[in-house]
Amino acid sequence: MAVWDTDPRVPAGFGGDGEPVGVAPEDCVGGRGLQLVRACAEAWGVSVLRELGASKGGKVLWVEFRWGGLG
Repeated sequence: MAVWDTDPRVPAGFGGDGEPVGVAPEDCVGGRGLQLVRACAEAWGVSVLRELGASKGGKVLWVEFRWGGLG
């Protein structure tokens, strides 16, 4: 699965396997999406895109999941 947007900035914790993912405070109502995606994903990464011609640049964030049963 992949998503694209026009902002070239890479979210903290998404660029590489060793980067820490921040944990949202317990009283916060949001901010856990990236933490959940990384916990469930088998692999993830990012491609920063340059503006070329009709392209708007930005980035593509991707994840790979292993779909299957538990055993």
